[in-house]
Amino acid sequence: MNRMISAAKRGFTLIEILIVVLILSVLAALVVPAVVSALDDSKVEASEARGHQILTMITRFNEFLPGGAAAIPTTDGAIAAADLQSLVDAGYCATSDLPNQLVAEPAGDNTDWQWEFSGGKVSPTAQ
Repeated sequence: MNRMISAAKRGFTLIEILIVVLILSVLAALVVPAVVSALDDSKVEASEARGHQILTMITRFNEFLPGGAAAIPTTDGAIAAADLQSLVDAGYCATSDLPNQLVAEPAGDNTDWQWEFSGGKVSPTAQ
């Protein structure tokens, strides 16, 4: 009879469960900030890569000027959305290729196409 009672009482105590929960919460507290930081870094790197692609598209557009289009200015400063629309109209890219990943809330229209020339590079403009 004693064997049956001791077998039925096996299990985890409240202290053991609390210790496991505490260890898991400490691990979560260490991992979550690292994951969030990695996600932010990946957005920045993706924006820089997209900026390089946009610079390549602008360079080719200015080299060939399809349909007698006006050249897109490559001086330092913001790139106008109308100039980027010229790339879409000429078939160099799709509308979905131009949004800046660093814009907090993309609007879905060309208001989130915020790029600028700076030092010979196309960089995202963060809001």
